[in-house]
Amino acid sequence: MKKNKRHDGGREVTDPVTHMPIVIYDKTDKDLNSAPENEPEVGTKHENATGPQGASKSEEELEAERRDSQRSHNGMQKVFPPPDFEYMRKELANVYQQALYTGLGVIGVVAAVPFVVASWSGRLYPQFSMFFGLTCIVASGFGVAAGLGQWMRKKANEVFDDEVWDAARREEFAAVDSDAELPESVQWLNSLFAAIWPLVNPDLFSSFIDTIEDVMQASLPKFVKMVSVDDMGQGNESLRILGVRWLPTGAAGQTVGADGQLQDPGKATESDRTDPENGQEQSSNNGGKDDNAGDDASKHDGQDQSAIREGMEAEEGDFVNMELAFSYRSRSSGKSMKEKAKNAHLYLKFYLPGGIAVPVWVELRGIIGIMRMRLQLTPDPPFFSLCTLTFLGQPKANLSCVPLSKHSLNLMDVPLISSFVQSAIDASLAEFVAPKSLTLNLKDMLVGEDFKKDTMSKGVVWILIKRARGFTQGDGNIVSSQGTSDSYVTVSWGKFGKPVASTRIIEDDQEPDWHEWASILVSPEELNAEEKLRLQLWDSDKWTADDDLGRVELDLKDLMNNPESHNKIQEREDRFHGQDPDENMPGTLTWSVGYFSKTRITQQQLDQQTVNEEIRSKDALKKHVSEAAEHKLREAGKAADDDELHQQKAQDFKELEDSMIISAPPSNEFTSGILSVQIHNITGLEVHNLQKQDKGKNDADEDSEEQAEQTDDMPDSYCTIILNHRKIYRSRTKPKNSKPFFNASTERFIKDWKTTEVIISVRDAREREEDPLIGIVYLPLEKVLAKKSQVMNNFPLVGGIGYGRARISMVWRSVEAKLPPQLLGWDYGTIEIRGTIKAKDGLLDNMKQHRIKIRTNLGRAKMYADNGEWTKKDKEDDSVFLPLRKRYASPLIIEFRESSFGPDKTPAFAVLWLHELIDEREEVHSLKVWNGGKENLRKAESCYGYNGLKEGEQPLGEVEVPLKFWRGLSGYHKAYAAKVKNGDLRNVMECLDTISDESLGDEVDVIDSDSDSEQSDERSGDNKAKKKLKVHTNDSSSSSEDSNDDGKRGLNSVVSLSAFKKAKNVLRNPIDGGVDTATSVLAPGHNDSDDGSRGIRNSLRDYKDHHKQLHRKHRGIMQFRAAREVDHLGSKFSRMKGNVSGFFHHNDKDAGIETEV
Repeated sequence: MKKNKRHDGGREVTDPVTHMPIVIYDKTDKDLNSAPENEPEVGTKHENATGPQGASKSEEELEAERRDSQRSHNGMQKVFPPPDFEYMRKELANVYQQALYTGLGVIGVVAAVPFVVASWSGRLYPQFSMFFGLTCIVASGFGVAAGLGQWMRKKANEVFDDEVWDAARREEFAAVDSDAELPESVQWLNSLFAAIWPLVNPDLFSSFIDTIEDVMQASLPKFVKMVSVDDMGQGNESLRILGVRWLPTGAAGQTVGADGQLQDPGKATESDRTDPENGQEQSSNNGGKDDNAGDDASKHDGQDQSAIREGMEAEEGDFVNMELAFSYRSRSSGKSMKEKAKNAHLYLKFYLPGGIAVPVWVELRGIIGIMRMRLQLTPDPPFFSLCTLTFLGQPKANLSCVPLSKHSLNLMDVPLISSFVQSAIDASLAEFVAPKSLTLNLKDMLVGEDFKKDTMSKGVVWILIKRARGFTQGDGNIVSSQGTSDSYVTVSWGKFGKPVASTRIIEDDQEPDWHEWASILVSPEELNAEEKLRLQLWDSDKWTADDDLGRVELDLKDLMNNPESHNKIQEREDRFHGQDPDENMPGTLTWSVGYFSKTRITQQQLDQQTVNEEIRSKDALKKHVSEAAEHKLREAGKAADDDELHQQKAQDFKELEDSMIISAPPSNEFTSGILSVQIHNITGLEVHNLQKQDKGKNDADEDSEEQAEQTDDMPDSYCTIILNHRKIYRSRTKPKNSKPFFNASTERFIKDWKTTEVIISVRDAREREEDPLIGIVYLPLEKVLAKKSQVMNNFPLVGGIGYGRARISMVWRSVEAKLPPQLLGWDYGTIEIRGTIKAKDGLLDNMKQHRIKIRTNLGRAKMYADNGEWTKKDKEDDSVFLPLRKRYASPLIIEFRESSFGPDKTPAFAVLWLHELIDEREEVHSLKVWNGGKENLRKAESCYGYNGLKEGEQPLGEVEVPLKFWRGLSGYHKAYAAKVKNGDLRNVMECLDTISDESLGDEVDVIDSDSDSEQSDERSGDNKAKKKLKVHTNDSSSSSEDSNDDGKRGLNSVVSLSAFKKAKNVLRNPIDGGVDTATSVLAPGHNDSDDGSRGIRNSLRDYKDHHKQLHRKHRGIMQFRAAREVDHLGSKFSRMKGNVSGFFHHNDKDAGIETEV
């Protein structure tokens, strides 16, 4: 885009509205000061009074309004241009000259008459002749003056009217060739604005306020912890339009390329402004330059280009361009808050260390600027669709920061605060200065729908990373010439660069086999940026930055348009290259990739949609859209093959199809798709105060609700989104607000919507203590989307320390992908070994005598040999439960253990990769048993597809393992969640505890007595397993069955290990662990449910059984802040220990939790 520096007082840019070059100027203080002050608010003067005040006007006020009305009517003459005064001067001089000559002539003739008469009769009547002469002279003088006056006035009016008419016609012709046009009168528009402005809901400006808050939060001084915009008001005085004029269409119908040049209008490029679903997906990559400039550019420049690119797309169909000048200059306000609230204002709070809040009242004193906008027209109300607007030059805003307390420091004398707020406002406005622009959907805004009807993502790229061969050795070896690599692969966009997925690290191996899947969503930003899909091979280092071993890149549009990869999987093997695409690097990557677009409406959705019950087939849908579009444009006289008619049909089809899809339940045929979750706002948010001094307050206090919205005890709230028991998103913190507006959203690829669970948790950000849970919203998609694919509702927050209602919307769109059942599962889960493990024919007899150790990446258990079978030592319950994480990147290992002097040996082992299992289905798998050895076991548990280290190696036999994979976190994950580095997982476990305590989840199935006995036994076993898997922080029955290999632990060792764990828990959580330990020692056991007596011992038992729930809601000992701070301090020391221990291991390369920018 053209974006030159200032030159001769202006700079040349490309106008996003007309796509033509234009020189723009930034507004200055002089421009702002020259703008007139705002008119008084509507209703304060008798001229604009309505209602009873307007009906009681006095005679003087009515007379004044009559004069003003007449003056306004006369002022309409100013619409006409001024006359040619030089011509009028000559014409009027001629009139005066003619009048003078005529008057003198008449007077001379009349004056001569008395002398003639006197000469004839003077001798007879001498006195009479003198009187008669004087009378004639006076009469003739008056008569001539009166006649000439009337004639001159009539002549002057004729000259003026003729000149004004001629001048108006000349001005009309001259306006065509004029370079500068005067704007039309906008007094009527300003009057309308003035009447509507005080009635506008301030929530409409929430998005702009969020932008200001984000800018300020990102540039806070070091001594300020955070800042919040607690309130915003537009005041009673409206923004004024100084002038508005129509603009020609210019080159808005052509796309402006990245080089700032207009693209060929005949080029086969489509815009998503016409058909948002297919526009950019179908655009071809014609002659795209393969440059790597985006790799070296900063992220800020990339965001700027994205902001510019949206407004440079070609506009199709009917639209109008306008330019308007606006200003806001408030009148002087008084010292009272009531007077200051009449002007546009912000109420800020700066939070300093120590919990000190500094309130600041920011008053908008003035703003002036010039704006251009392009309005896309539509035949349906409200007749406007998309609006692209841009500022021509930086608008000038003037602020006033004042304290709210008479005793506070006057912040006008502290330039830091005032300049900081001023810079934040300027930075927010600069985001929309040409060539940048802002595109709004006026149709949705005017209709009042602020929720999504479709996902932003266009589709998903599904990737299978198989193996890498022949690549550069990452770690050299000083002993031998052969080095090794701790390799892993990341998936990202080439220009954006941030990894969105990563494989596991395979250590000390030059032939890694990952066989892992990854997905990445495709949004319009990637299409506009002409992104490339990048797979990058890394060598992980413990203490230094990871080494880049090569990368593979694939053009996104080529992937989307290639028939071999569009809605199908393409097998590939690509050579690695360096940062420069021309630099080849050794090695190849074998992988599979496919792009899957969103599905169009299916027959199932047509049968279940509620938008138009007369449409039940795709042909009927197309016919209805075609007839409706032709009917709308019938007066325009469009031909059947007209482009505008075709565009209208495409837009109407897309809009109606989207409405039908979201009105029907999700497809049962395509269960994979894209889920969009949006948290709009929370109302009535407060924390329940349990202190006694607050209980005596009058609950019927009329001002209690108003006080709750203004007190400093309101929470600093933030939201997290948990998807399938994994935290994926966190919003920004909203300080001290009972009605926080988040408008935070995220989109994710979902493998199976029927089994997906979404949890929205709201927490209070606090210092020196753990962030408490205010409440959660539990949203299982199978129930939430049972009737339609889009929901928006106000959900109550339950299970925490506070109250409130969260307005949340979700929309689901399926994609053209049918994943196998094995790939529809969750990453977290628990493996249940159901019954005995049996040796199949062919397994060596000596192997049948060894005990076996079964382990996952989170748990382990032992089973003992018994006549060719392996069972648990505890015969009462023959099931073994093992927790796991990263299910699609980890195996189940069965080791045959042989006792020996020193460490026990593993003479054989078997491996089952867990991505081969189907969720919650009982299966029996036959596993090959391989020769043991340290290197053999390392290779088998790290690389997929192990078939022995030696060529031609054969397995020792097979074992038969009955098992079932239970999806999600369970009580067996408590030990892993308790580790210091897993704070996010602990928060998820706390939410699951809340779901269990509040009975929000599924209950145990009821067994029908008439059902088949085998099915009844299976369901009975499932119910028993569900009870053991149930997440509950107070229940210790479900714990990881970790045991030592020696199998010789006695009672004393068990007691000592239990005591060690309790002591460790006390050190990690002093209050929580101390309460658990103390109550277990002083009051072991549980109370009888039928015994109502409560002595000290029974009360301690109750507290022991429910202390987790009580502490989560800040009851019991946790109601005191000192106890919470001590518990937080213990967690902090434990985290320091965990950071040191993690220094000696490879860190996980996960993408992490998405946060709101």
